[in-house]
Amino acid sequence: MDQISSLMRNGVNTDEPVLLYSGDHQVYWVGSEEASPFRCNAYLIVDGDVRVLFDPGSTMHHFPQVKKRVASIIPPESVTHIVLHHQDPDVSDSLPEWVKINPEVTLVATPRARVLLPYFGFPHDVKWLDASPNDNTVLELPSGSVLGFITAPFLHFPEALTTFDEASGFLLTGDIFAAIDPAWKLLVSDWETHWRSVVPFHVFYMASNRALAGYIDKVAPFPIKAILPQHGSVIPEQHVRKALEALRELPCGVDLLYPASNLESAISALLK
Repeated sequence: MDQISSLMRNGVNTDEPVLLYSGDHQVYWVGSEEASPFRCNAYLIVDGDVRVLFDPGSTMHHFPQVKKRVASIIPPESVTHIVLHHQDPDVSDSLPEWVKINPEVTLVATPRARVLLPYFGFPHDVKWLDASPNDNTVLELPSGSVLGFITAPFLHFPEALTTFDEASGFLLTGDIFAAIDPAWKLLVSDWETHWRSVVPFHVFYMASNRALAGYIDKVAPFPIKAILPQHGSVIPEQHVRKALEALRELPCGVDLLYPASNLESAISALLK
């Protein structure tokens, strides 16, 4: 059962893990408290004996907190999968510590991220699940639902990854929909205010509007109940469609650094 509406009514205590979806299939926020507005969210899905940790963060800034939060829900050594939506250190630097805790853990990443992740310092013979660029890789769960892995090329890594959790309807997006907000809170209540924190991140980190629009076209048909980014705040269902449409139209990256000439703009307008 989706707990986000209840949390918005009753308030959220981020001093401990936050249950976002309950039942036989559970989704938790297990992120970190930190002074920087560039704060990181980690998430945990528990479905029977499959326990999936998403984007566990860096060793220095996040590992002790994330491990403590996970340990309050399940034994950390029982984490069966770790999903790395891309290879940045704020996402993946703590991997060596998690592999030490459970050497049998399966790491889920795209092939291009998989090339880079071992440089953080863990053995090459760990278990891997490669998330295909063809967007046809799933992880089947004991409840009968699946996690579907959807690539997001050049947002902002060439083979970035996102995850759709079929049971909850939650879309875990890594850096897509990320926001940097000094007045951080876990759940978005005012979309227009939050959007002003989303724009600067995407303008500087995402490759182009073409990449953004292409990804939005991929995920728009899914029954998305909430968007869970790795930075910033969880976007509840009532703001999901506004968020998708806003990002679809946002110029960013090379759109701004290498703007089209007047001739290119005129031809583009004629072809619409």
